[in-house]
Amino acid sequence: MKKNILVSLLVLFSLSFLWETTIVHADEKTNEIPNKTIIYDKDGKEVKPTNQYKEILRGVSPPTTVKWLNNSASYQSDGFSRSGRRDSGYSFGTMNSSETFKLTFRIGGFGVNTFSNPNDPGHVIESYNLPLSGSPYTFYTPYYFYFLVDNPRSGQTYHVRAIQ
Repeated sequence: MKKNILVSLLVLFSLSFLWETTIVHADEKTNEIPNKTIIYDKDGKEVKPTNQYKEILRGVSPPTTVKWLNNSASYQSDGFSRSGRRDSGYSFGTMNSSETFKLTFRIGGFGVNTFSNPNDPGHVIESYNLPLSGSPYTFYTPYYFYFLVDNPRSGQTYHVRAIQ
């Protein structure tokens, strides 16, 4: 009889330990992904925004077509050419729950603008300067984004890949 009571207590104690572990793990997981843009360079250093905008940018025609990169889809740009300000031609978004991308540049760096409404890419939330020296970048954002560059070097490209 004592042996059965001891075994029962041991089982109850083990179950209560597993129950507590599961609850703590779930709480930790919900705090992992913040609701803001975070960019890390190839060395793991966080890249801070260069500007935070509160109004629509004037004189800039950002891309109006959204290219969806879901699962592990990627997009490789054509080589840039000509002088002046150039944009990526597309805005990017994902339905992946990680909302994470890998950005890789060749020949030169790019600026990245984030925005929240796919119908209004001119209303930029934050702008980032991402030099070639930090590529590849890990880019987490709950927003849409597009690339831009002033006076690109001939053949300058970007590659963006969604991460699940």
